[in-house]
Amino acid sequence: MPRTPYVPKRPALDPCPVEEVLALIGGKWKSRLLLLLAPAPQRLAALRRSLAGPVSNEVLITQLTGLAADGLVEVTVEERGATNFRWYALTPLGASLLSALTPLADWGAERLRCRGFEWTPPVALAATEPPTDATAPPTSSRPATSQPQAHRRA
Repeated sequence: MPRTPYVPKRPALDPCPVEEVLALIGGKWKSRLLLLLAPAPQRLAALRRSLAGPVSNEVLITQLTGLAADGLVEVTVEERGATNFRWYALTPLGASLLSALTPLADWGAERLRCRGFEWTPPVALAATEPPTDATAPPTSSRPATSQPQAHRRA
């Protein structure tokens, strides 16, 4: 017996720019990852240490893969002998999203304060640690860009 194709009960909606952005940054950890990558490229372990709360490598990799598929994050693999190091960095598109994400974070922080909570912006640990062979980002073929500080407060 042939299947009847699915027919949606509601008509398709016109595209909405706000829903477009929310679809990109929705999901656990995505907005925090974007804020953490604003200062400099980082490896997975540094991102995990920077996040408050327990998060598995599998979950972070899934979220970073989604951000990369959407063109917001690029992944660079640095091969060192038998070990591969993956570096995650914002793309120019991802950096441009920070101009919208930063005021949204500020608004959310104020809302949390009004509700009696305190929010501490994420701090990128890799950006504050002195670089060593294992923590120095690989040289990139793309030009260095000045990325805005996503969580600097006035």
